[in-house]
Amino acid sequence: MKKTRSIVCMIILISFFSAFNINAGNKKTKIPEIASVKIDRIVLFKNGLGYFTSSADLPKNRKIINIGQLPVPSYGTFWVSYPKNLKLSQLVTAPEEIEMKQPASGIGQLLAANAGKRVIIKTSPDGKIIEGVILDSFKPEKNSGKPSPYIMDNTVPSLQGRPDNYSSSSGIILIDTGKGIAALNTDTIAQADFHDKEISNYIIKTQYKPGIRIELKEPVNNAKIHISYLAHGITWCPSYYIDLSDKKTALLTAKALVINEVTDLENVKLELVTGFPNIKFEAIHSPAAMTQSLSDFLNSLSSGSTGPRRSAVMMNQAVMMNDSYAEEAEFSGPSYSTAPKGTVAEDLFLYPVKDFSLKRGETAYIPLFSARMPYSHIYTWKIDDMLSDDNRYQQRQNRDNGKAEEEVWHSCRLKNTGKLPLTTAPAEFVSSGNFSGQDICYYTAPGAETTIRINRAMNILAEQDEFEIKRERNAATFYGYTYDLVNLRGELKLKNRLAREVSLEVIKKVSGEVLKTEIEAKDVTTAKGLKKVNPQHILTWTFDLKAGNEQALTYEYQVYIRP
Repeated sequence: MKKTRSIVCMIILISFFSAFNINAGNKKTKIPEIASVKIDRIVLFKNGLGYFTSSADLPKNRKIINIGQLPVPSYGTFWVSYPKNLKLSQLVTAPEEIEMKQPASGIGQLLAANAGKRVIIKTSPDGKIIEGVILDSFKPEKNSGKPSPYIMDNTVPSLQGRPDNYSSSSGIILIDTGKGIAALNTDTIAQADFHDKEISNYIIKTQYKPGIRIELKEPVNNAKIHISYLAHGITWCPSYYIDLSDKKTALLTAKALVINEVTDLENVKLELVTGFPNIKFEAIHSPAAMTQSLSDFLNSLSSGSTGPRRSAVMMNQAVMMNDSYAEEAEFSGPSYSTAPKGTVAEDLFLYPVKDFSLKRGETAYIPLFSARMPYSHIYTWKIDDMLSDDNRYQQRQNRDNGKAEEEVWHSCRLKNTGKLPLTTAPAEFVSSGNFSGQDICYYTAPGAETTIRINRAMNILAEQDEFEIKRERNAATFYGYTYDLVNLRGELKLKNRLAREVSLEVIKKVSGEVLKTEIEAKDVTTAKGLKKVNPQHILTWTFDLKAGNEQALTYEYQVYIRP
């Protein structure tokens, strides 16, 4: 009978340990293995967005694989591609528990970090001595989640607001004295002496961050997935250095600053985009990132933005300098290699940078190219239309001398003879090593010309005036309003006070019908807008003006004006 009982007990023990080992093995296989995601390529826009292409080699014989945290994708741009032999069940974003080691910041955290050790505590101000073993005062809940407005349980603490281990240096610490449990306010502890010479000075803080895991229907070997998405946190800022030391050919040098606030980059293929991309949902976070609740996501779809949008504004300051050219001097400005061949994607041009590496929080200076381009100095005077949008005549305020203050700009007219477009960027001018000015170079296609302002031409004087010649009252009715038909004459005067001849370009906008110009001007008629009564003309005079000379330009036009 005893022998039979012994055999039964042995069978039970063997069955127990076998079941334990099987369960342990099952639990072990369920632990997700991490697949390292590597960023292979970034297409970088100037609005703080990057198009990321990443890849990851999946571990063998695994059905559940963790790919961790990624940059927050914009809505509708997060895609995963994989080979046909990989049977994907689903891809899930879920909160992951992450433990972080940090130095203890107070005696309360120090005691909590050494739970299980024996300690002698002296309290203040009474000087009471308490000896015992430190108990683990706080254990965070493992399965708590965000409160949901869609179920009846609203008592679950949120991930953002939940307490972590030892979140404060002050609070309650529990000591097992052998006779009972003593609860001490850490603010009253004056001194703590440990029996053990080796103590921990670090605490473990638990944080919960969204992570992505892949669930497969069956394991595969040697499989690779590719992930692509648009994400904020990285941008590039171009700028130009234009050397006008040569009187006919400018040396244009381009550089880029790459600002990285999103993730570490190592040997990626970087492409800098020139153009105007249309990204409808760039300001809305993808739900795959778990950055917002369902209701917040639905609200963002209607508002067009997950949160406050940051707009990039190019700030420019023109520097006023003498209008004369600087004497030639020995100076060597930046000069880089020629531009490599880029690629075209529809209306966007991509400038390539190979093997690019940059840590998160760093800014990189990237030399792009240098190219010689023909240019000319030109002085431009642009004059707005006197007619407002509601067809009323707006005479500008005159100065004390009766003439309106005008702005004539010394500009550089540059022809892009390269194979790359010039993207919109700040342009700095130098001549023989001297700084001349700075303004904006706007997008210029290959083969096209662009005019960039250098500085105000203080020695080119300009005056304009317009006066009425004839008026026919109540001449016509348009869209329920009565209009007068008015004939106007304009006079433009320029004087060159420089010691050299200059090329001038005068551009005047005029509404109505141009009757005549005494010095012939190029006349371009623009399309009439909706409910516009008068067409608009752009008159352009181009001529040379010798040193000390004056030039007068006149024009007459007829226009319908609301009285």
